[in-house]
Amino acid sequence: MNQGMWRPLQIGPLRVEWPVFLAPMAGYTDGAFRSLCLEHGCGAVVTEMVSAQGLMRNHLRTSRYLETWGEEHPIGAQIYGSDPAVMAAAADLIAAMGRFDFIDINAGCPMPKIRNRGDGAGLMRDPTKMADITRQVKAAVAGRLPVTVKTRLGWCPDTLNVLETTAGVEEAGAEAIFLHGRVASVRHSGPAHWDWIAEAKRARKIPVIGNGGVKAPADVFRMLAETGVDGVMVGRAPLGNPWWFRDVRDLAAAREPLVPSIEERRTVIHEHLRREMDLMARREGRELKHGAERTACLIIRPHLVRYLRAFRGFGDLARTLEERQDAATLLARVDQVLASGLKTAPSPASS
Repeated sequence: MNQGMWRPLQIGPLRVEWPVFLAPMAGYTDGAFRSLCLEHGCGAVVTEMVSAQGLMRNHLRTSRYLETWGEEHPIGAQIYGSDPAVMAAAADLIAAMGRFDFIDINAGCPMPKIRNRGDGAGLMRDPTKMADITRQVKAAVAGRLPVTVKTRLGWCPDTLNVLETTAGVEEAGAEAIFLHGRVASVRHSGPAHWDWIAEAKRARKIPVIGNGGVKAPADVFRMLAETGVDGVMVGRAPLGNPWWFRDVRDLAAAREPLVPSIEERRTVIHEHLRREMDLMARREGRELKHGAERTACLIIRPHLVRYLRAFRGFGDLARTLEERQDAATLLARVDQVLASGLKTAPSPASS
């Protein structure tokens, strides 16, 4: 494997030099984590999905999903909804911020509370509306930002309409498609069908970025070889492991990926919490029932589970995660877990 087999990706006017994307994941991919992934080799990131209705109603909590930490680039802002006019207005608002590199339309979220009201994956049941939203968003941003669509193979195994939906959004002006290789009804379980991703890629003229079933860093190159996609988006694999992106670059350069040392892990966890506190410090007092520091300690909990569950002492920390802790107490407990050592030797990154 070498970097020569992986070309930069052009999404309209946006050039993504290293097209390995971090997928948007609710509760995980805020600015603190995204920025760490970018620093460890991720090529581009996307915000957690943002309600278009919430933005237009000036919901403060909704607007917080658009907060960034430091210079996060390239970065897309992902919006969801099912009213074309509202989606267009939200896209216009985001484009005016001057903070993002592209707008992504969520047409793939499989969560029942989202899809059952016609948002997210629910749009796949109405390809005409899906295309109309794309067209109106494209018109609203008026060339200021490229527009992409993230979607799935279909609603359920009996309705694999990905060729129809992707043809519609391409005709409506989308400049790239992020395609998850599962249907909405299975959410994230079962195999990802890369053969359908490959078929969609062959049918489309705009870039297609594959998503789903990418676990080990080597899977990035396997997906490229098997599907011909223009880029790869990964979700769960880097959680608790931002070094995953570094491993991809090492494999591409024929270098042996390095297992992060205990000190590296410690540094990243401490920095991750510092950035969460930074983000919380921007918020108004009425938003923070427990104060900025303790709120940040609560927010980082799901990440700590991922960072530390392979360590012998994790159980002791897990029993305290529901407590409202200050940063010094939490980090002292993290250091104790790291000192306990890994349960087993880490697997090679290429496996």
